Amino acid sequence: MGRTVLAALALACRKPVSVERLIDALWGELPPATARTQVHIQVSKLRASLDRAGAAGAVVTVSSGYLLDCLVDVDEVRRLLSTARAAADPADTAGLLRSALDRWTGTPLGGVTPHLAGAELPRLDELRICLAEEWIDAEIACGRAARLLPELTALVQAHPLREGLHHRRMLALYRAGRRADALAAFQEARRVLRDELGIDPSRELLALEAEILSVETPRAATVAVVPAQLPPRTSGFAGRDAESAAIRAAVARRTDAPPLVLVTGMPGIGKTALAVHAGAASVHAYPDGQLYADLRGADARPAAPHEVLAGFLRALGVPARSMPASVEERTAEFRSRTAGKRVLVVLDNAATARQIEPLMAADPGCATVVTSRSVLPEVESAVRVPLAPLSDRVAGTVLANVAGAARLGEGEDTVATVIEACGGVPLALRIAGAQLAAYPKLSVAELAARLSDESRRMRELTVGHRSVRDSLDASFRLLDRDARAAMSALAAIGAPTFTGWPLAPVLDVPLACTDEVLAHLCAMNLLDQAGPGRDGVPRYRMHDLVRAYCRTVGPSLDPGALDRLAGWAVALTRHAYEGILGTPAGYTVLAETAAPLEQDVVGRVVKEPLPWVGADVDVLLAVFGLAVRGGLTRPATALLLVLRAPLVRLDLYGHGARAAARLTTVAGADPVVRVTAALVTATARMHRSRYADVVAILNEVPLREVDLALRAEVLTKLGDAYERCGDGHRAITAVREAVVCFRKSGNLAGESGCHATLAALYRDHLGDLGAARAHGTKALRLADAAGEWKTRAQVRLVVVRTALASGDPAAAAGLAEQARCLSEQNGDPIGQTWCLTAEADAHRANGDLPAARRSADRALGLARRTRRPDAESAALLALASIELAAGDRAAARRIAHASLRLQDQFDSPVERVGVEKVLAEIDCQLPSGAGR
Repeated sequence: MGRTVLAALALACRKPVSVERLIDALWGELPPATARTQVHIQVSKLRASLDRAGAAGAVVTVSSGYLLDCLVDVDEVRRLLSTARAAADPADTAGLLRSALDRWTGTPLGGVTPHLAGAELPRLDELRICLAEEWIDAEIACGRAARLLPELTALVQAHPLREGLHHRRMLALYRAGRRADALAAFQEARRVLRDELGIDPSRELLALEAEILSVETPRAATVAVVPAQLPPRTSGFAGRDAESAAIRAAVARRTDAPPLVLVTGMPGIGKTALAVHAGAASVHAYPDGQLYADLRGADARPAAPHEVLAGFLRALGVPARSMPASVEERTAEFRSRTAGKRVLVVLDNAATARQIEPLMAADPGCATVVTSRSVLPEVESAVRVPLAPLSDRVAGTVLANVAGAARLGEGEDTVATVIEACGGVPLALRIAGAQLAAYPKLSVAELAARLSDESRRMRELTVGHRSVRDSLDASFRLLDRDARAAMSALAAIGAPTFTGWPLAPVLDVPLACTDEVLAHLCAMNLLDQAGPGRDGVPRYRMHDLVRAYCRTVGPSLDPGALDRLAGWAVALTRHAYEGILGTPAGYTVLAETAAPLEQDVVGRVVKEPLPWVGADVDVLLAVFGLAVRGGLTRPATALLLVLRAPLVRLDLYGHGARAAARLTTVAGADPVVRVTAALVTATARMHRSRYADVVAILNEVPLREVDLALRAEVLTKLGDAYERCGDGHRAITAVREAVVCFRKSGNLAGESGCHATLAALYRDHLGDLGAARAHGTKALRLADAAGEWKTRAQVRLVVVRTALASGDPAAAAGLAEQARCLSEQNGDPIGQTWCLTAEADAHRANGDLPAARRSADRALGLARRTRRPDAESAALLALASIELAAGDRAAARRIAHASLRLQDQFDSPVERVGVEKVLAEIDCQLPSGAGR
């Protein structure tokens, strides 16, 4: 079993292997009950063996399993293969691939279980055959075809159904001068394919047979060879005026160096179509010819430069028998043939800079246009033309050009839905248009409905051999496992923009590594940079079609990755919560669910608490949703609990309410989940001034079954709601209980807020100004000790009213100004509204009516901008009192009635009583009452 564990770890190529995968490798579908224990025992034995062999520490324990951190043969083979594919000289390629093939000695995976061997041996065999095929290609390119024939013959006999080997054997025989044997090899290949598979040879085999059969006819020396290889222009092409003009201007520019243009963009964005369109428009400037090659940069085996050069040289008149052998010789011949001429070269779908360097003409009269899915940062001195999605207007033109304008006459809304689903990607638009053109009975409305379903979108955006999914498949095949997992995770999260921190827990890598992953995905044009967020940190976004592709073809987050992601989200949001409120979050559920992150990691992600939550709120709520769907109810609860306060500060009550509704559906009998969902729901109802709803909701929860911190939050909210409903005695009881809970949990800010509430209750409901002043003094002392600005501002507002009721308007004005400054400094427009209303009342009581009117007018403007009917009603009431004090009873009555009408939008009996009191003063011509 130890050999199997070692083999499984080695084949993972320094990637973590979960315990579950090791169990599958050892026992398949019938593991024993002690499987996990036995795996741990085998890993321990393996570590001991490796220690004795001088490889101490090679087996590393990670959160998701084990990792073998040392170089093994399969690593070296893949490294050599990658280096060989990047080599420009076929001789170098051949040497590297021969070294890789020499790593095979004996039968791989000897002595492992049949479960592991059955899964891995086919992959290793395929790797070996691919290496052999590419080595043969390189050897043929070096002119060493004859010496390959014995090995090629053996390979064909061992793998008779592999057409690529038949093709290489025919080519080697032909290049070795054995034309008849090459044709006989073709007949043998045809027979085997027909007899065994019932199919005819591929186009590649047929083309090679035709080449062997052809008899070269020498061209007359006087006939100039003028290649015209550009593909036909794409039907339906529209837009790209600025980009096309940039390409045409670049290739027309005459300098001492040949122009080079690099067109880049995501799959399907129209790079080839634009390059061909601009190239065709520039043909007149290149009378000596236009060369075109598809470099197959997104294929597993991109076109080799020496193969492309052979095609160019044949187009320029070089006969096959005179073809230079090495890539250097072919490049030299190509540049000689284009010297002093005006030739346009279009290199489509390039993989790397090394691939295109030998293919560029050197004469200043020639120009090269390159397209690539990658940004190719190593390409220098190029005019870069990045392509973005088409605007809706141009996208509509493309759709109409392909489908026919008459087919789009069913209504602007359905056409707009199709355009939106295609995301401005020309390939998707042309496919959608082609479907409408090909199927007259397919209505635009039906196509729009199909494309609106994200789970069907990839299937629908396929017509004939063209497919958005295939185009994206080609790019995804170029990604390593981490990059693919990153794309799947970001698609599962689905936030409009994001930073890299979610990838650290998902990939189980250090935070610093996520920047490299994101940079690579941006370089591959699978992600875009979206600019800085509210916290100033650069953000990224994923195109809707790419997201739909990832969700359709990629695996969802595995349970371990989701658990780590939720733990990170809880830990980071708790840090933000504590930074915003200035007090520790003492909820027990946080200790159960938050990931134990290092402080420097938290600090690098959450630089400014509230702006960070504002920037990442969509990501955090998406993680919450994934946790709920994944059965991680406690982590979801913890995340929503620490999101509640930031959502309030950001005025995103609706987001919290919707999340709470989802949590309620999975709460079951868990008291913490039920109470959290109720508290967040109540917070949103409180914001909408639905105070009776808050009382009903919070009185139904199992409050005694949760920790002190959570209980105190609920009691505080319940006391506030009771007070707004006019039930002062119940409010005092609830808030006194909350004081005890906050004190026991060491929450100074919470305790301060409760004393401020008690001050208001004793003042307004019991008329006990002495108790009100005592609680107000405690509230101020505790708030200043806590140091959190929001609590300090709110407490001062309460004490303002107590000072007014006690006949001290000067003190009230000073406290109101302090509260307003705190709200202004911290960007709280709703808080500023209440502070300005309190200032207006204080100035009025102090006899300064102009200052009172200025404050009330500002409060009214802010209340209307923030759409708060309760704050607007209070500001109008302050203005009515000012007009009454100024002696204009008609204006006071009109404004007071406007305040009263707003009361219908919220249910606060206390505030309604305040308005009715002012109306009574106006109607009965009573004194205005400075203490109000």
